[in-house]
Amino acid sequence: MSERAFRVVLGLWLLAALVWDNRLLHQALVAWLLFEGVTNLRVPKLVGWLRHGRFEAPDSACCIDARIGFEAERALRFIVAAFISLPYLVFTEQLWWMPWFVGFALVGAGLSGICPMVLALRKLGFA
Repeated sequence: MSERAFRVVLGLWLLAALVWDNRLLHQALVAWLLFEGVTNLRVPKLVGWLRHGRFEAPDSACCIDARIGFEAERALRFIVAAFISLPYLVFTEQLWWMPWFVGFALVGAGLSGICPMVLALRKLGFA
């Protein structure tokens, strides 16, 4: 499983949790994202290890000149978890649209293969 396919899964999971108004699915997604961000045991890496017996290499060669020794995909997990948790914790009435936006953005990024947040993080120096 690639990071691209995993973004589609994350987006669909989030949209399903929002459509069904299921807080348990939402909280499980946030917990999963935080676990992957903290431990760096990401599902695409684990699937690559199970398929090929090794972890997958980074997608691009930009990681050589990185200023920050923290992967952009790992930082994306923290950012998504924060953006979908914020409306449930504070400003519930004003930020109701934010999880929907993140869900559609993840599905779009997965289908197109271009994630603006990851591109911005790599531009900032994340590996």
